[in-house]
Amino acid sequence: MTQLTSLRFFAAVCVLAFHSADVSGAPYLVANFVKNGYLGVSFFFLLSGFILTHSYFDKMSDWGDVRRFAIARFARIYPVYLLALVVALPLLTLPFDYPLASLATLGLIQAWGAPTSELGFFWNPPGWTLSIEFFFYLMFPLLLALLSRLTNAALWVSLAVTVLIFAVMCLPGLGPTGYLAFGWMELVPLPLLRLPEFMTGIICALLFRAGALNRFRSDLAAILAMAFTVATLIATSTQTTGCFAAIGFVALIATCAVNDGIVQRALSYRPLLLLGKASYALYLLQIPVRGWTLVIFTGEWNWVGRLLYLPLLIIVSVVVFILIEEPARKLLRGSIPKRASPSVA
Repeated sequence: MTQLTSLRFFAAVCVLAFHSADVSGAPYLVANFVKNGYLGVSFFFLLSGFILTHSYFDKMSDWGDVRRFAIARFARIYPVYLLALVVALPLLTLPFDYPLASLATLGLIQAWGAPTSELGFFWNPPGWTLSIEFFFYLMFPLLLALLSRLTNAALWVSLAVTVLIFAVMCLPGLGPTGYLAFGWMELVPLPLLRLPEFMTGIICALLFRAGALNRFRSDLAAILAMAFTVATLIATSTQTTGCFAAIGFVALIATCAVNDGIVQRALSYRPLLLLGKASYALYLLQIPVRGWTLVIFTGEWNWVGRLLYLPLLIIVSVVVFILIEEPARKLLRGSIPKRASPSVA
């Protein structure tokens, strides 16, 4: 499953380009691709459901397993999340001015309100997606227990339904203050609105485990999925058509997961895997690092900051992954009690 790790880097770069690239004067199709970078968030939600299901399918049988899952998830996301908040803190005064919003952000619930709220962007704007992810983690044990009982036929129907839901409701582009396809959606908490993408990832993983995706293991299938995804990112120009890119993400995850050919070997290239592993830090640190480059390189040196921003961010992300993220994760996961071995009669 290492090939899916590399795809995280490309999704993170798409979001990064959306947040920071200047496309004024760029060719229309290039500008379109960059402007659609926000859709990379949908890929992360889909992939999260897939990876969690693949990793915990047979490890959620009792409350002890749920506790181990909770500790593992905390160890995975919170150390770097907190680091990004700390790095951004000297650049801001808002956390001190709004203590309740700060507590919500520290508690990862800042985006649990209406989709029209801007609270999700508080302190470190990309953190709103981690708030949604935290909600997914809370729902995961229940969703896995329910969906894993479905037959393969029912899973295929469920996949079609969840994809149809997020396509019709234009959910892949929905964030705080984002586009609402229907007026009633403003009354629904944002995490619930994004849940169909996470469920789609779970369903894909269940089909993968059942061998139902093996018919798509060829390189041609994966390449076609990539081509469709890139084409939709280039051609999509409105929120209502952005859902087609997310459909491409579903196909991309499914085909790359089962691939055992050239695509799998290319995506398993070690430097690419390292970038994929560091993509979480890259995603969360993108705005704090950019803020610090603007502070350090001011005036006539501003162009140096713009030039160094991307390579500096990548280097910082890799260093954070190696020296902070992985050690912190291992330390916290070390506190997880081992599963009891079954007794032998």
